[in-house]
Amino acid sequence: MIRSRLVAALVLTVAVGSALSGCTSYPVSGPTAGCVPRFTVTPDTVRAGDTVTFATTDECDVEVPDGGWRIEVQHGGEDVPEDTAFADAARSDDAFDGSWSVSVPVPSDIEPGDAWVSIRNWDYSTCPDDASCAGPSQDLTIER
Repeated sequence: MIRSRLVAALVLTVAVGSALSGCTSYPVSGPTAGCVPRFTVTPDTVRAGDTVTFATTDECDVEVPDGGWRIEVQHGGEDVPEDTAFADAARSDDAFDGSWSVSVPVPSDIEPGDAWVSIRNWDYSTCPDDASCAGPSQDLTIER
């Protein structure tokens, strides 16, 4: 009887462990189709007119759009009109091959405060039109 319970407990432990192993994160090598690359901005605190590097080491198998990636710098304050975005701060025709980066000039007339750098023409989201979807961006701070 005790042996049967031990065997049942062992089988249950193996089954649960196997099921949960699918939930763990593991390194992915090679490009991933449909991914959203994780970006860095360096330095992350700058003054208007400085230049930052927007980069990712992720490999992402997405097509570069005609005209290249359009890099945007946007002020992040509350009630900031959308037309304050600097939509073509930089462009890049490079693929996300694990070493992607672009130098982005921070507009000289951007206000101090929170801001972000993003890819404006990222069109690989598969979520509804009325939803807020993940996109490639990273925060930075604009000092006086």
